[in-house]
Amino acid sequence: MKYSLLYKTPDPREISDVAYDLSVDRAVRAVIPDARRADNMLTVLMKPLVLRENIVYRQNILKDFLALPQLYDDLKVIFNRYDKVKSDWREMRGGAYPSGGASNSRALVDYTFASLKVTAMFPKTIISFFRSISDTLSKYEIKSDGLCEIKRYCGEILGNDSLSELERTAALFAYKTPESFEFSVAAGLDETFRLASCGLCAITDISGEREDNMFAKLFRRKKSDGSVEIEDDEATNDAVLGIVNEALHRVDSALSQVTDGVYEVFYGLSGEMQFYDAAISYTGYMQDAGAPIVFPTVLEKEADSFSARGLCDPVLITDGIAAAEIVRNPIDIGGEMDGMLIRGSNKTGKTSYLRAVGAAQLFMQSGLPVCADSAEISIRSAIYTHFSSAEEEFRAGDTAGRFEGEVQLVDKIIRGAQSRPYSLILMNETFQTTSYSEGADGMHDILSALPKIKAKYIFVSRLAKLFELADKQRVKLVTMTDGFTAE
Repeated sequence: MKYSLLYKTPDPREISDVAYDLSVDRAVRAVIPDARRADNMLTVLMKPLVLRENIVYRQNILKDFLALPQLYDDLKVIFNRYDKVKSDWREMRGGAYPSGGASNSRALVDYTFASLKVTAMFPKTIISFFRSISDTLSKYEIKSDGLCEIKRYCGEILGNDSLSELERTAALFAYKTPESFEFSVAAGLDETFRLASCGLCAITDISGEREDNMFAKLFRRKKSDGSVEIEDDEATNDAVLGIVNEALHRVDSALSQVTDGVYEVFYGLSGEMQFYDAAISYTGYMQDAGAPIVFPTVLEKEADSFSARGLCDPVLITDGIAAAEIVRNPIDIGGEMDGMLIRGSNKTGKTSYLRAVGAAQLFMQSGLPVCADSAEISIRSAIYTHFSSAEEEFRAGDTAGRFEGEVQLVDKIIRGAQSRPYSLILMNETFQTTSYSEGADGMHDILSALPKIKAKYIFVSRLAKLFELADKQRVKLVTMTDGFTAE
């Protein structure tokens, strides 16, 4: 088992490259000046979730952190320290063996025991972290399933007798030396009387009792009369030490594997906390700027809907425009609507409106709040964007070549949407060049085909004929003036 703060269950998400078209990358870097933290958030945004349970899982954890900022700070410290334990463990284990290796059998036992002592330190360390996590979560009224499950697991494992036994076993070696013990070892021999297997049967702590333990006189043999004969033959001693070393090495390996397995349960959470660090910064930034911010209701794909009130473009906020000056628009394209066509003169907010929709979809599917007063948004299998270059570039360049290139890009989008039902397609000024009168007819044919592959679209266009051809019962027509106007 391995816990995650980002995923309740594996999510079949794919990388999306729409952040650039939507200028989300620019907004994120404005909100989060630290390049590493910004890159971390963009990495998550580029893999939008497609399972509702994962989106709600993230939303609820973020809600806990926003409501309980001290909880976030406490867990961040704990998980940062926790993730360093493994590297410290490896470094200390590596230092247990000298670079030159063991010079004799006794030295080899000492080195193996030194490694075992290092290994023995970590069960206690890890268990102390479980106690810290449990105590921290118990101090706050957490509501999210993710944090509640971590709290439950910590309580369960702290009361587990097997873990207590692991801690007791490890404690035997933590502060002792080989001279402190008498070992009983079972050795198995093959048909040629070579050592085939061995295992530690018992360990007796004899520290302080006597000096002549097995490391002073290694091999004892009980005679028929009950007396003990001591052999001090070098070859015999080496053989016994070899068996003891192998038995200790197996204990070390077993203890390492068990401890490492327990440790992996929470390993990596400090990296996932970085997403929430960025999410908290983003939410605080928008709230401080006076922008509307809300966790949208997440609908399944089949609802095929996008509804919001007071929607605004977060990029405008990060560009420094006062929230009070930004027009907040509605949107409602339910399952019965094929899509939306938007037109308007320059600087009436068409591109910002399109970006606002795309950013809201992307942020919702990343478990983040969106810039709106309220929102109900369906999950999309994929998000596709095509933002055409400015009109002056068409005039200066090869319009015929540009038109051909746009046809190819749109074809690629459609082929992608065919394999991912319930996709969202956002296009801005595609086929805008007036060099091709067939642009409106061709785009009408494309848009008419999209509902057949269950793709919803929003298209910003100057092609007046396209609005004439549209089915007004199935397509929402919008004219942007100083604000939002539905036709």
